[in-house]
Amino acid sequence: MVVRQYLKWMEQAPAGRRAEAVDPLVRAYFIADVSEREREAMEAAMTILLDDPSPDVRRALAQSLARHEDAPRHLIIALTQDRPEVAAPVLARSPVLLDAELVDAVATGTDMLQQAIASRPVVSPPVSAAIVEVAGPEAIAELLRNAAARLGLHSFQRLAERFGDDAEIRTLMFARVDLPIVVRQALIRRMSERLGEHAARDSWMPPRRIEALVRDACDKATCCLVAGAGEADRIALVEHLRGTGQLTTSLLVRVMCAGHMHFFEAALSSLAAMPAPRVYSILAEGRESSLRALFARAGLPERSHPAFIAALDVWRDLDFDGRPGDQYRFSRRMIERILTRYEDFTRSDLDDLLTMLRRLAAEAAREAARGFVEEYVRTPETPAVTAREGLGDDAEDADDGYAGDDMDDGVFEDGRPEAVAA
Repeated sequence: MVVRQYLKWMEQAPAGRRAEAVDPLVRAYFIADVSEREREAMEAAMTILLDDPSPDVRRALAQSLARHEDAPRHLIIALTQDRPEVAAPVLARSPVLLDAELVDAVATGTDMLQQAIASRPVVSPPVSAAIVEVAGPEAIAELLRNAAARLGLHSFQRLAERFGDDAEIRTLMFARVDLPIVVRQALIRRMSERLGEHAARDSWMPPRRIEALVRDACDKATCCLVAGAGEADRIALVEHLRGTGQLTTSLLVRVMCAGHMHFFEAALSSLAAMPAPRVYSILAEGRESSLRALFARAGLPERSHPAFIAALDVWRDLDFDGRPGDQYRFSRRMIERILTRYEDFTRSDLDDLLTMLRRLAAEAAREAARGFVEEYVRTPETPAVTAREGLGDDAEDADDGYAGDDMDDGVFEDGRPEAVAA
């Protein structure tokens, strides 16, 4: 009887009033203590509302039903086929919809509907993959902002391919804690290349100098990635760098100077095709003949062997002190000791490596100075010292280590880094 009266009233009421009356009907359907026949009548009434000429009424029905996991399936499916503003609430929230139905909606829907699906409380990997393949930047941004969206490695790689030059998308990708390290590095490389292209158009620097700066910036950022990588990430990053021709001698020198022994171990294990425990034992033992044999098997240039051997010797003698900026102080100490150990070598033997190490020393000196200043500012009770007393010989060392624009920026022979064979 109540449903009959409701339907008669709906025939006469204006659209606004009809829209307001939808939610009470839906709530009564789910929570009212009524007979089975009365409940069937309510479902029939909701089905009739699918044909209401006012989209406001149908949207109200979609909003009310989207909250319920036991909503009548035929109503949910029908609403997903309606106008975008009607379908969006259901696609955004309804737990009734299957992944396959959501994938179809992504493939055929408007950007508004794709954004709605991307904002769901849970977005499964297949649905995320569908969005990544066909959606525009607005829906992609919504997906990346959704912490409950699950994306696999392939989806992140496709995002990097499709939107690697979009600053907003790139920023959102970097903000994701689940962004694989290999994709982070790929984005870094792409950013470096685009900066190089921009510099080539607008800069006074010669192309070779720009190429060296871009490569060096990419190596420096990659070294930062290595610092926080776990074992699985290190192995994945090594294979990625090797496959893309970025696992160069210059990168390995930088990594060693930063003290990232575990990455160096993983790289040698891959390049030499030897088990990691065996590589570690050779590195830890430190016998020069064994080290040279390992480096040769890994394909490292022979003239770089002394630098790596020195780095290993120095690494065994040093450790982080745990203070702010210690990473760069550690790196600087390593580089300086390597330089000291090999200062008697002829420049013809170590000229290119010496250039690179001096430049790395200058970088480390500047970063160590920044760390000192930050620490000094945070501790005002520390007795005042002059810049010369506080920094010691940092400034002189940095000046001595500066390679200058006429140098090859730490690359070997022909201006290109020597890539280790993939």
